[in-house]
Amino acid sequence: MLRGLIFALIVLINFVYAQNTSQQYWLDYNPQWNLNESYTFYGSVGARTIRPHSWDKLFFTAAVRYAPDPLFNIFNKSQQEFHGGLTFYYTFNEDSDNQIELRPFQAYKIRWPHFERVKFTHRLRFDERFIFTVGESDFEFELRLRYKIEAIFHRKRHLVDFANGLYFPISVEFFINLYSTQQFNDAIRITPGLGYSSEAKLWKIQFDLSLQYADKAEPGNFTKNTIIYRLRFYQAF
Repeated sequence: MLRGLIFALIVLINFVYAQNTSQQYWLDYNPQWNLNESYTFYGSVGARTIRPHSWDKLFFTAAVRYAPDPLFNIFNKSQQEFHGGLTFYYTFNEDSDNQIELRPFQAYKIRWPHFERVKFTHRLRFDERFIFTVGESDFEFELRLRYKIEAIFHRKRHLVDFANGLYFPISVEFFINLYSTQQFNDAIRITPGLGYSSEAKLWKIQFDLSLQYADKAEPGNFTKNTIIYRLRFYQAF
């Protein structure tokens, strides 16, 4: 199943390369601190760029994850979570004024169902985007709904112990614009990846290859077809 999904994505990417396509490169570091059994504070800091080159972007995130006590023993404590946080973006534009974006977000995440070799996660998230152009007092506001389903494939045993930390995530995420001052269309992002986690689960590294498709381009960010290469580092304290 996993091989079939990856093969289908490779075929799709080869087709997209013949279309109107841009490429983005993302790098981020993601630390987290477990405050107690229910609360975790986490963050992210990173950089992004685009080819053909028109901008560079820096960002950081601060957020809290809350795992409530289960109701009626339907789910255990690790299966559902509530998230809330704020992301700050600063975009260095090549041919226009720089931009600042403040993005509060709220999310609900549930891990279900679980099988021996694959685990599924569902996430529903709201983004409120406040976009400021440097030197101007006015701002743009957008409200966006995101739904993501992810499957993580792993094997219990490998031929060598080092490979036991390998895992293979693949996800599909839908972006639905609920309110926008611009006429941006909805989008879909398909992302297979390859990750490695330490035995004690204190750190992991993950590489993702995403294809995002939209009916219309989003000026300054995404073309109709965008390929995203992303390297992510995670660390728990």
